[in-house]
Amino acid sequence: MLTRHHVVLGLLCSFIPGSAIAESEPFLAILFIIGSGIGLILPDIHMKRPRTSMLRTVAWWIVRTGKWICLPVMCRGYRRLLKTACEPDDKRLTHSIPGIFFYFSMLTGIAYVLWLLFKNYIPVLLSVGFLGGLLTGMFLHLAEDLCTRKGITPLFPFDDTKIVGSIRPCDVLDNRILHFHIYHGTILFFFLVYLCAKHWPVFELAAVSTLGIGICIISMVYKSEVRIELLENRFPYLAEGISA
Repeated sequence: MLTRHHVVLGLLCSFIPGSAIAESEPFLAILFIIGSGIGLILPDIHMKRPRTSMLRTVAWWIVRTGKWICLPVMCRGYRRLLKTACEPDDKRLTHSIPGIFFYFSMLTGIAYVLWLLFKNYIPVLLSVGFLGGLLTGMFLHLAEDLCTRKGITPLFPFDDTKIVGSIRPCDVLDNRILHFHIYHGTILFFFLVYLCAKHWPVFELAAVSTLGIGICIISMVYKSEVRIELLENRFPYLAEGISA
């Protein structure tokens, strides 16, 4: 999807748990939302530098910084551990579940070093809130991209199987993305009404907010006619081992 779709749809989803967190920890909720916003754009390592929009330029610099710091390490790790060639410009690296965890682990390591250096000024809870938002945003990015025709390769580099949808983000005649905005906004609205009804237990808020995000994702997948494209396994011996 386009960057603006990622950010708006993802933030509508992230505001659901963010609103629940804000009940007791408003500053933590703000950091969660900020982390989610950054996580929503980080996987798009193929983003081109915009010429006019200041906000998109800031997003490009965030993506570029992550790409410079983390992607060479990720590629080197894959080459040594899996004996497979990959390039830092391959978007499949950050549009897969292993890639997201690898990327997030490196960012967490960097955050931990910063916390050690400034632990007198950065509470642990706030760091965890930001990182939780970061991981949430990255996975929401995958959920949104699997609805498009380009799709994602969820197990890359272990397997080249793709999950694709039927949406072309640039097709102005396809109004499904607009509908997603409406669906997500409606779910957020009803969650806020639910939140204002009374003071709810923490576990109940967590369950209902998770359900809200789940409904948003399921509605996108259903409307996008998502399907699996089976391709040749990158490591046949892995498939044989699993089937055995």
